[in-house]
Amino acid sequence: MKNKNKENKLHWADEKEVIHTNIPLKILVFLFKLLPAFFVLSLAYPVSFFYYLFSKRAREEAKLYQKNLQDYTDGQFPHKISPYRQILSFSICLLEKMQGWLGKFDFGRIEYQQDDIDILLNQLKENKGALLISSHQGNLELMRSLSENNRQLVGHDVPVVAIMETNATKQFNQTLSQINSNFNMNLIDPSQIGPDTICTLMDFIEQGALVIISGDRTSARSRDKYLSKNFLGKPAPFPYGTFLIPFLLKAPVYYMFGFRSKNSVFNPKYKIYIEKSKINLECSRNERDSRISEICSEFIGKIEKFCKIYPYQWYNFFNFWNFSE
Repeated sequence: MKNKNKENKLHWADEKEVIHTNIPLKILVFLFKLLPAFFVLSLAYPVSFFYYLFSKRAREEAKLYQKNLQDYTDGQFPHKISPYRQILSFSICLLEKMQGWLGKFDFGRIEYQQDDIDILLNQLKENKGALLISSHQGNLELMRSLSENNRQLVGHDVPVVAIMETNATKQFNQTLSQINSNFNMNLIDPSQIGPDTICTLMDFIEQGALVIISGDRTSARSRDKYLSKNFLGKPAPFPYGTFLIPFLLKAPVYYMFGFRSKNSVFNPKYKIYIEKSKINLECSRNERDSRISEICSEFIGKIEKFCKIYPYQWYNFFNFWNFSE
């Protein structure tokens, strides 16, 4: 019982990486180069079933999230609690990331929604950058790897700067960097962020770059800096720093999400959602904390909406409602 309670109180950054060696990942890279993509993606089914059987932790955390979502939606979503489907979706997501960085992704499978995409594209065409806030839902990493798609949509290269923790998935990230040297390009660890970094990010945005950061995991190094907000009807911690950054950069904020709309390895389809924040960033210093709280609440509304639409594409396999010390 003590061990279980200890696991439930673990911060996400203290979770041990499932992959301890990158040999299996290198084999997958070799198979991607040798075989049709659908064959490699189909390996996700047996691997996920094996992981489902032997990882009690993954089963329990997936069930906890799905049960909370069901309670929040009065039993509407998901229609059936299935930890296996969530684990399978995550496995396919990891393989899709590799596929994207290998340059073996079909742009024709992406469908942009009629949301705020045109506003962002017009902004980028004028070489004006923006801040994109996303979550560990769907496949944001796949979106980052598709730089070629930026050229097709905007007409020129759009630099992408990603602020992301890399230690939690060290083996996987090392493999991606070996696949494509661009993986580490413009990659910033949150621990490196300081006044100089903010100035650098402001320069990037002024030059027309996109800065991407996730808003659904508290900082590994500043764990006491969080906002307590209701998520799926229960209090959960959200990273204060993520929602402070928009006010430091003074850049337009968009929420960006990419989901697999057709869950098939033979003919997968993807939808990208881009929605502009309605929170006014121009405020006095005394008002800033209340605005930070507002933009965090706005973000939570987005992820709750997509949890209902894509209930199995939530990839936070830890107790999300844990306020770890």
